[in-house]
Amino acid sequence: MNDPFRMVFVNIIASVLVLTGTLVYRFVYPKKKINLFAMLLIISILPIISIFRAGDYESGDFNIHIYRIMAFYDSLMEGHLMPSWAGELNATYGNPLFIFNYSLPYYAVSFFHLLGVSFISSMKIYLGLSLYLSGIFMYLFMHKLTNNKLAAFAGAIFFIFNPYHLIDVHFRATLGESTIFTLAPLLLLFITMYIKEKKLIHLALITLTCQLLFLAHPMVAFTIFGVSILFSLYMLSIKKEFKNILLLIFALILGAFTSIYAWFPFILYANYMPPVPGGITWQFDTLNQVLYAPWRFGFLFQGPQGELSYLIGYTQVFVVIISIILLVKNKIPKKQKANFIFWLLAMFTILFFMTPLSRIIWEKFPFLMMLNSNRLLLPIALSTSVIAGYLTAYLTKTEKNKKFIYALIFITIAYTILNWGHRRVIPEINDSTLRNNVWSSTITEGTTAYFLNNKWADINNFWFTKLPDKHLEILNGKATVNEIKRTSTQHYYLVDAKTPLTIQENTLYYPGWSLKSNDKNINIYPGKKGVITSTLPQGIQKVELTYFDMPSYAIAKIISLVSLFSLFFIIIFYCLLTFLPIHNISPGKRIVQIRLILKRGLSNIMTHGRK
Repeated sequence: MNDPFRMVFVNIIASVLVLTGTLVYRFVYPKKKINLFAMLLIISILPIISIFRAGDYESGDFNIHIYRIMAFYDSLMEGHLMPSWAGELNATYGNPLFIFNYSLPYYAVSFFHLLGVSFISSMKIYLGLSLYLSGIFMYLFMHKLTNNKLAAFAGAIFFIFNPYHLIDVHFRATLGESTIFTLAPLLLLFITMYIKEKKLIHLALITLTCQLLFLAHPMVAFTIFGVSILFSLYMLSIKKEFKNILLLIFALILGAFTSIYAWFPFILYANYMPPVPGGITWQFDTLNQVLYAPWRFGFLFQGPQGELSYLIGYTQVFVVIISIILLVKNKIPKKQKANFIFWLLAMFTILFFMTPLSRIIWEKFPFLMMLNSNRLLLPIALSTSVIAGYLTAYLTKTEKNKKFIYALIFITIAYTILNWGHRRVIPEINDSTLRNNVWSSTITEGTTAYFLNNKWADINNFWFTKLPDKHLEILNGKATVNEIKRTSTQHYYLVDAKTPLTIQENTLYYPGWSLKSNDKNINIYPGKKGVITSTLPQGIQKVELTYFDMPSYAIAKIISLVSLFSLFFIIIFYCLLTFLPIHNISPGKRIVQIRLILKRGLSNIMTHGRK
């Protein structure tokens, strides 16, 4: 049995076991209600069983991310808390990958690796956790929104088993979007909690989650940010609590602003980016493409050559149609009608931007090309899941309708079973195999990440395909060169120049690099293919090429870092105030108690450090 069919067989067996266990429980305890949250925790394991297979994914972005994370991890180990330069990539010429690429998932995967887990396994764990947690957060959000456990369960199932969600986790292995799937319902949960409970701590949680959202994938985060703003305005306007609108919107905007280091580089370094190779092209899916997959009677979302079918989802489309019919027939109560209309409008507005009708808007904002219209299926997945939850809350008034909902949930899970895991893994590939290919990995990316090069790059030979013979080459003149030290951001040489020199230091030119000869600044400029070129005087000299972030970008990093730790401190301090066993104590004395606890803890740490 080949790998894909073996995985399907395992998925079927696991599903049958879960179903059988549920039926046996109902038979043994007919009067007990099934705990739907516990049921969700069990069902959520089904689509991530595949991560336990040994080996590397055959396709998708899985390896690309591992190559990048290896360079990211090495930079962290060099002492860079917030890495900027990927020195190992691009045939060791490097590129500014970490200035532009999202960082949050890379920190998480690096942490797993620091604990001793391989990079390959760390990636799988992260992808599996993102899928698993997304369902939990969606359940909590829908339960807070509807106060209906079955509605929360249905919304979570529709979210976990959404075709685009499974494609992101298993076939594309996109860390950023998978993280957004996890954080989006969490952000909406905190917004709903604030609207219902009016606790200031929820504003801090909203700001923190919004910041993490942008650190996960700034371009996709803007779509969820927009939905969150509109959701906040809608919910508060219904309650006519206009005074709280400003506070809530401020918390969201503050979260977006404090993630400045994730999106500001696209503005700051715009003048150094190369033009889009081949010009700007806009690709839009036809209606048929988002409604039906052409493989295995529509039940497989990836073709034989790795091509993908970006679907809204069959049962997802079904609940949208049913909701529209109920609205048209005026069957939905007035109090619930507005909720359906809001999420239906959100879904169709986003869907509009996936059609050629929106071309004129996309062309006016060409930088949005990096968003890619297919990625708009993420907020559509969120919208259809909420609609499914609301529909469940409306229909579960009778036992007959409950059976219909359970059947719909079962179908939603069942029709995606062929997509619960990557189609093929290669056990022979391990971390060592991938580590040997880090230097050449940039070539496989083509020009999709064109902004990681500079404007002096050779469009016909965009990335370097061969390791340089020497890191510092003499273009003109005579000299002997000894390399003393080389890290991702520091290159040291001892040069004995018999004559004045023209040199090429085989590093991609980018703002932030500076050259010194015997502690004197030397001018550098982009030479052939945008490589650092300079001149050196005659004589023996210590040559230092170092990278430091541009001052404005360094400030952006500080803003993001300080705000992130400040928010964590506020939330932890609130938890200490709330949960420490110091009841019947006035707020002032409670703060004194906490201060003493923190002081003692810090003192113990310092004492241990001295020992």
